[in-house]
Amino acid sequence: MNGNNIVLDSNILIYLLNGDNTIESLLEGKSIFLSFVTEVKLKSYKNLTKREVETINTLLGFCQIIHSNDSIVAQTVEFRKKYKLKTPDALILATAQHLKLPSVTADKRLQVPTEVEIIGYGRDL
Repeated sequence: MNGNNIVLDSNILIYLLNGDNTIESLLEGKSIFLSFVTEVKLKSYKNLTKREVETINTLLGFCQIIHSNDSIVAQTVEFRKKYKLKTPDALILATAQHLKLPSVTADKRLQVPTEVEIIGYGRDL
């Protein structure tokens, strides 16, 4: 896969949905991959309006959702054990590793694993 492909952490999409223009520029021309857990997280926020659900669904339509497989499950377990990550975070990083793609996140806790190329976004750094 080429340098125009990236895996996004949930927080990046949340910033984008909240109007962060810097994220929009960062994603321009990129093919976006997401772990299925990111889709679940976005769609499960309490009290989403009909319009917000439509916006989320439109955004997800521009992304390729990656579902779990044996490789992702095994790596998720390793990341949880080695780095003490929460399951959703470990799943997102394991998805990036499985695809051999960089992961973009603003969560500094997720910037520890050396097995995945991490592109840190400045919000929580």
